[in-house]
Order: sequence, then structure tokens, then C-alpha cells
Amino acid sequence: MLVYSIYYLIRLLPGSPGQQGVPGPAGARGLPGVLGPMGPKGIMGNKGDMGMPGDPGMDGRKGDPGEQGLCECTDGANGTDGKQGEKGVKGDKGVTGAQGVQGPMGLKGQEGSMGLMGIPGPCSPAIQSAFSASLDVSFPAPNWPVPFPRVLVNVQGDFNPFMGMYKAPINGTYVFTFNLAIMERPLKVGLFKNFNSMVKLTEGSQQSTTSYTVVLHLAMDDMVWLQVKDFTTNGIYTGAESSSTFSGYLLYPDSCEVPKGRFFQPTPTFKPKDFNWGSDSSTPTPTAKP
Repeated sequence: MLVYSIYYLIRLLPGSPGQQGVPGPAGARGLPGVLGPMGPKGIMGNKGDMGMPGDPGMDGRKGDPGEQGLCECTDGANGTDGKQGEKGVKGDKGVTGAQGVQGPMGLKGQEGSMGLMGIPGPCSPAIQSAFSASLDVSFPAPNWPVPFPRVLVNVQGDFNPFMGMYKAPINGTYVFTFNLAIMERPLKVGLFKNFNSMVKLTEGSQQSTTSYTVVLHLAMDDMVWLQVKDFTTNGIYTGAESSSTFSGYLLYPDSCEVPKGRFFQPTPTFKPKDFNWGSDSSTPTPTAKP
């Protein structure tokens, strides 16, 4: 009996928990609950953004015309004309307007008639003078004008080709030029006016050419020529393939009158001692040949 009681008590004791079972399926949705009481009023929210402007409304209907007003005017007679008022003061000068657009070019006018001939000028050159000549013998002698006997032009006869001397026919401005071939020895050459050197030139090369141009003012009967210094510096050359020339002409005279006795001047004579290379030598007085 006791054993049976103990066995019965053991069966009444709870056993150890078993493993958790698989979750069951979801139950059906329950019925809505009963509406609860109204809660307290909440605090004011922030101001919302401005809404978009609404669409314009339709035009209203035209109203009825109002009643006509009453006229209390009377027909008065025309009054007399008043006196003319005093003249007002002169107004200020207005601002200058902008320049207008240039108009189109007009038609070309007719050609005018020829005007009267003007009075003649004070004078035109009544005298001319020019020459050009070349050398015919190389290495000219010193202390004497270089002769240029081969005349190219000498219409007026103012150049003496055998003396190599030009004589001014009138007061005026003259141009002289020389073009010289040089061979075998150096050259020292000068252009002289009345025994005074105007230009001196040295060319040390023994095979070359030299040229020079000078403008001089001369009085009537002034004389111009070329002259070498000495026998060691007289290398002016002429040959079959080389020429040495001396030229000059009257650029313009001081007067337009032809000098009297121009073609009847006596030919002066000179002596070798009259010519000197130095420019400070005294001017000799040549004797005239009758």
C-alpha cells in the first residue's frame, strides 16, 4: 500500500518541460474596438506657405442705365472781344538741333568757260650753257688744267676743250660733275675756280673709278677746271674700254638778260706757273690775247 502511494505521488509530480512547438496559424481579425473619448486640443501649428493665386473670375453682367440728369443752364448772349494782351518777353535760345543727314550729291555742273590768260612771269631764262667732254690722253701733267679735247656737247662754246676750262657766261648757279677712270697709280684731283680749289679728292686704288658732283655759284667770266697734284698722283686713265669725262651746265641764271659782248670776249693766256695745287696761292692776272 505504501509503495502504491509513493508511486502515485511520483506520478503527480510535474515532468521536465518539452520542446517548444511549431507556431500556430494566425487567428481571425478581431472586431473594431469601441470609439474612445476625444482627446485634448493640440497646440497651433506653423503658418503654411502662401497658396497659388486663384483663376480670374467671370465678368459681371452690365448694369442698367441710370436716370438722366437735369440741366439747369441758361442761354447767355455772346460777350464782347477782349483787348489784345501785351507782348511777352523774348524766350531763351533753344538748343542747337542735331546735324541733319547729308543730302545726295547733286548733278555735275557744266564746264565753265576758259579764263583770261595771266600776265607773263618776270622773265624766262634767255641764256643756256652746258658742256661735256672726255679725256684723250692718260696721266695728265700737273700745274695745268686737265684737257678734255673729245667734245660731246658744247653748243654755246663756253668750254675750252684744249685748256679743259669752262668760263661762266652769266652770274648764276652751275652744276659740275666728273667721272674718272684710274689705272697704274693713285689719283689726287681737284676742281678749281679762279685758281682756288673748291673740291679735292684722293683715290688710292690703282684700278678703279671715282665720281663727284658739286654745285657752285659763279659770276660772269669765272673759270672752272680740273687739275692733278703731281706726276705720282695723276692716275686719270682713258682707253678702249674706259672713259674719263668732265661735264657742267647752268642750272639757273641770276638774271634773264643776255650779257652784252658774250661772244666777243678775248681769250686769256696763261703760263704753267699760274697754276698751283695749293688753295691759298695768289690769283694771277692772265694777259689777254688780242
